[in-house]
Formats: sequence, C-alpha cells, structure tokens
Amino acid sequence: MTYSIPDEGLAVGHIAELFDGIQGEGVFAGYHHAFIRFAGCSLGCRYCDTEYAQVRDRPLLILRSGRTVVKQIANPVDDTIIARELESLLDTTTSINAISITGGEPLEQPRFLRAVLKSIETFELPVLLETNGVEFENLDQVLDLIDLISADIKLPSTSGRDDLWERHEAFLNAARYKQVAIKMAVDESTQPEEIERAARIIRATTDEAPVFLQPVTDAAGAITISYRHIMDLCDVCAVFNSDVRVMPQIHKILGSP
Repeated sequence: MTYSIPDEGLAVGHIAELFDGIQGEGVFAGYHHAFIRFAGCSLGCRYCDTEYAQVRDRPLLILRSGRTVVKQIANPVDDTIIARELESLLDTTTSINAISITGGEPLEQPRFLRAVLKSIETFELPVLLETNGVEFENLDQVLDLIDLISADIKLPSTSGRDDLWERHEAFLNAARYKQVAIKMAVDESTQPEEIERAARIIRATTDEAPVFLQPVTDAAGAITISYRHIMDLCDVCAVFNSDVRVMPQIHKILGSP
C-alpha cells in the first residue's frame, strides 16, 4: 500500500524503516524498543551495517514480526504518518518501553526530526537519539524532546574518517546537559592512541558518561578484534573514563533487526 505525499505545509522528510526489536547497544541493551530509522547519512563509515539507510529515495518500510514488511510508503513522508504507524505498532505489544531514533543520521534532517518528536510526545515513552555525534549545529533544535543521547566517536581505524575529532568535541559540549552515552567501534587495527584521544575528549566534555567499546563484526557476523586487544584498549580508556564497558551488538546475536 502506498500513500500520496501529504500537504506541503507539513514537515516532511525521509525515513528508511519503522519497526520494533531488541535494543542491541548501549545503556538500554536488551530492552524491547520501537525504532524509527531516518534515511540519509553523509559519513559513509567503512563498518556501516545499514548502508541501505544512506539512501533517501527508497520507500519507508513498515516491519513487524522479525523483519516482515507489512507496508511500504513513498518517501518523503510527514510526521503525522510516522505517529500513526508508531501508534499502530504500539497497539500490537505491551513490552516496548522506549523509542529509538536512529539512522542513517537523524540530525541531518533537524526540522523534520523535531516535528516527528513533537508528534510522538503523546505516547509518553522515553526517547533515545542514536547519532554519529557530528551534527552539533543541529542538536539544539531537538534537545528538549530527547531523554538520552547515544553518540558515536568515529575512530579513524574503523570508520575511515580522520577529520571528525573537533566536530565530536563540539557535539559533546553541546550535549553536556543531557544524559549521554558514548560508543566507539573497534577492531584489530584500532590503536591505543585513538582511544586515548577519544577518552580525553569524553572526560573534558561529559559528566562521567558511560563509554562502550563495540567490536566490529564482519559480513559473516564474526568479531574482528581479539580478546587481548580489546582488553588493552579498555585499559587505555579506563585511565580517563570511569565507566568503560565492552559490548558486542547483541541484537545481531539474537537475530533481531
């Protein structure tokens, strides 16, 4: 089923997917979440496992029951469509306890993101923003509507980007009055110097934010870092940050989307 584009006076944007599943990362890992995956991301990290969400002109997929597509909606969509589909999802289960806004990169569509967040306020569920931690200029447009920020620090060894350090620092400064958690994807090529630089930024800009070192997995689902190496990186990070945790993506282990 495909809907026509709504009134041009409404806030419109691009969404890749709306679905539910087990949160596999960060402080909410293991909980049943509703996910709104925004389409479009300009970074193109090497380890990205949602490359399909970088494209904005594909239809929005509404998914249920382990990735079964129940509906397709032409992009762009307006915020009222997202609220309606989320309400339909929440009506099917009682165990969803938070809404995760993910991507792609939601903060690349700040006006639309704010409209979506306002539209879903009525559900009275905590809202988690999962972000690449780069778009600091847009963060203040939505801060008042978010409960927790899960921000990446893109390490050069795994992301292929060595030009984001200053932007990450600016982002964490902009987010410092919110509850923040940090995620860093690591593999066997990750250097202690990268972890130290990131850890120093985190200590200078956040109030004891938890730091998650997340092993990168390959196409077959195998972890790409040895136990010894990730323990060494954990030791480096712990010199500067008091709450350091190692956590693989548990939703992949469980087969959740």
